[in-house]
Amino acid sequence: MRRLFLILFLTGYPGLLQAAVGHFLFVSGNVRVISKTGQAQDAKRGGDVDVGDTISTGSASTAQLKMVDGAFLAVKPQSELRLDSYVYRGNRSDNSTVSLVKGGFRAITGMIGKNNPQNDIAKTPTATIGIRGTDYEAVYVTLPSNGKGGSHEKN
Repeated sequence: MRRLFLILFLTGYPGLLQAAVGHFLFVSGNVRVISKTGQAQDAKRGGDVDVGDTISTGSASTAQLKMVDGAFLAVKPQSELRLDSYVYRGNRSDNSTVSLVKGGFRAITGMIGKNNPQNDIAKTPTATIGIRGTDYEAVYVTLPSNGKGGSHEKN
């Protein structure tokens, strides 16, 4: 049994000891990771992100992440993107749900979007987007005159 665990660990079996669901490839400017418990820390290249984390970018700040299923997320300036759910084990129960709290992001889907597109979801304060393509962008804009906003999605 110990040998099987070691083999699975060394080969990177996708479901084994999966704590981090992604890591930062690129960080520019003021980028913070806020955990689901509210603890904030500066994002760093190579740093991990977990389910429940919110990536927050300041003005003129961006971040790019690679997720465990091979997806890429690019968080735009003055944005907040929360990782609500991210499960990748290479089977039909794989799922991803991200919530755009404010600002914008762009994504290139990975294996979840390819194999289970119905389980690859992006939410904004005004809409839920089911992902049916491989490359998409979402932006949430608040209009200052009436305080109401809207979402824009581009495939």
